[in-house]
Amino acid sequence: MAMNKKMAISSVVGVIIAVLIPLSAVLFFKFKEQARKIVEFPRTYYPIGWDTAHDESGKIELNKKGNIMMDTFYHSVPPFEFMSQDGQLFKSESLKGNLYVAEFFFSSCPGICPIMNGNMQRVQKEFLGDDNVKIVSFSIDPERDSIKALKIYADKMNAISGKWYFLTGDKQSIFDLGKQGYKLTTQQGDGGSKDFEHSDKMILIDADGHIRGYYNGTDSTSVKDMMGDMVLILSRMKK
Repeated sequence: MAMNKKMAISSVVGVIIAVLIPLSAVLFFKFKEQARKIVEFPRTYYPIGWDTAHDESGKIELNKKGNIMMDTFYHSVPPFEFMSQDGQLFKSESLKGNLYVAEFFFSSCPGICPIMNGNMQRVQKEFLGDDNVKIVSFSIDPERDSIKALKIYADKMNAISGKWYFLTGDKQSIFDLGKQGYKLTTQQGDGGSKDFEHSDKMILIDADGHIRGYYNGTDSTSVKDMMGDMVLILSRMKK
């Protein structure tokens, strides 16, 4: 009798195990597949401080638990002014409210620059009909990259005027902007072309002037990821 009872219990346990193992496998792969579908929104770089959040009337906002809500301040790319390939003064304030991609290059660069700008052409084509997307390319060799030289280069890249800007100006100012404004890591130097010679980064900047990502401009997959992040940020901007 005891033996039959043990056999019955063993049978029940066996059935439970037989059911749980495949069920666990199904649930595991189901949740794994759902996790793949979760889209991570591009983060903001370089928090520099915080302040209390206020509503429209100026009152301090509280969350559901009654705690004071805080706003985080992030690094913003500082203002700049340079000349564009069209011979016009370009002011960074014109980028306010727009999502843009920035890069540093020089037109005589024989290495990574042609690859980067080939990928930048993809970005221009992908967002051709969206006026909220701009591209800004800073020359780090302004002594040779005159307005005329940049115009020739821009035409070679099929850059659309008002969409893709090639900028030139004071060498040290451009160098400082890259290092301090866009937080690019460079070699030590005097701000000449060699300081940025190996920088392959495309920098994504949101409508508030905050850095939202760094991407390898010579890698097509990384550029594709950037364009995906751009779509996400644009969707939030247009709500």
